[in-house]
Amino acid sequence: MKIRLLVLTLLIIGVHQHIQAQYMLGTTGMMNIPTADRQKPGTVMLGGNYLPKQMMPARFDYNTGNYFVSISFFSFLELAYRETLIKGDYISSKPKYNQQDRSYSIRLCVWKEGKFLPGIALGANDPIADKGANTFQSYYGVITKGFHLGGEHYLSASLGYYLEGGKNSNTKWFGNKYKGVFGGISYIPAFCKELKMMAEYDSDGVNVEAAVRLWKHLSMHAFTHDFTCVSGGIRYECTLIH
Repeated sequence: MKIRLLVLTLLIIGVHQHIQAQYMLGTTGMMNIPTADRQKPGTVMLGGNYLPKQMMPARFDYNTGNYFVSISFFSFLELAYRETLIKGDYISSKPKYNQQDRSYSIRLCVWKEGKFLPGIALGANDPIADKGANTFQSYYGVITKGFHLGGEHYLSASLGYYLEGGKNSNTKWFGNKYKGVFGGISYIPAFCKELKMMAEYDSDGVNVEAAVRLWKHLSMHAFTHDFTCVSGGIRYECTLIH
C-alpha cells in the first residue's frame, strides 16, 4: 500500500513533457522500455539508478544500482554506456560491491514519425558481450506514435519486441530476463503540461511511472515494478549543439 501511495504522489507532482529517457538503461524511452522518439542532435544524458533485485536478472539476488552516460550524435543515432554494481566477494559474510558489469547500447531511428505513420527504431543492448557475461544482451525493434487528442491533450503509444541475445551454459542465471513483446503509453493532460503519466509492460512485468524535473537540466524519477518494489534515480541532461 505504501508503494502505491508513493507512486501516486509522484504522478501528481509531474514531469516536463520533453523528458524522453529510458531511465533504467540511460537511453531514450520510458522507464524500462525503449521508444522510437528522437533526441536533439548533441543531447547528452548522464545519471544513476537504484535497482531492486525484483527487476533484475537472476544473477542479481541483491539490490544494486547503475550509472550511465548517453550521447545522441545525430537525431537518429544514440549510443549509451553504463556500469552496474556487482557484489564480487562472496567469501565474506557481507560481500561488497567491488565489481561492475560494463554494458553498451545503440539505438538507430530508421523512420521518423509522421502525421499518420509511427516512428521506427532498432536497437541493441550489450551487443558485443561474451558468452559468460551477457546479462543485459538483447536486440529490439519498436514503433512509437503520438496523438493530439484535442485541447492540447497528448497521448503517445509504443509497441516493440525483444530478441534475446547470445546464450551460455547457465542462461537462467546470466540471461536477460527481457524478451518478447513490450509496450507502453504516456499521457500529458492539457490542464498541466508539466505532468506526464506512464504505464508500460516491459515483457517481464507492469510498471507505473513518473519523473520530476526539479531544475532546467536535472530530474528525478521513480517507478514500481509489478507493485513489488520501487526503483528510482537521478539524471542530468543538456544539449551541446543548438
